Amino acid sequence: MYNLKYFFYTFILFSLFLFSSCSSTPEIETTLPSKIATNICRISGTIVNIDEAKKSSGPCSIHPCVASVEINNVIETGFGFSTPLIKGNKIKVTFAYTLSETSKELFPTLNYTLPGLKIGDSFIGDIEQIQAIQLDKNSAKFEYRIFNYDNIN
Repeated sequence: MYNLKYFFYTFILFSLFLFSSCSSTPEIETTLPSKIATNICRISGTIVNIDEAKKSSGPCSIHPCVASVEINNVIETGFGFSTPLIKGNKIKVTFAYTLSETSKELFPTLNYTLPGLKIGDSFIGDIEQIQAIQLDKNSAKFEYRIFNYDNIN
């Protein structure tokens, strides 16, 4: 009787371990901070389109900075990120350090490098939501900006 009870408990524990390990999601290695700021939403996204329009000055006058991003997954949302992003939506995002690979010539005070992104690239990034000034009802309520990301292709 003791052996049967021991076998039963061992079988149950092994089954629970097996099921819990199968349902876990794989961790993606990232250089992003483990804690996000309250006004940030960390997403996994894919570059769908790059706006080639350049600004009149700064790094965005040389390299593209704006892209349409499809949200593949919302990883974490900070408390102060007022309107949640939804998986599958496409949003227009400004990349603060351009969509090109960063360099010391362009950003001499930047302590890390960004690999650059092109159409079809997937990434994990920290999106900041900025309240936009609405001049009419057709303009967006928010603008989105990314300072830091990791390419995950």
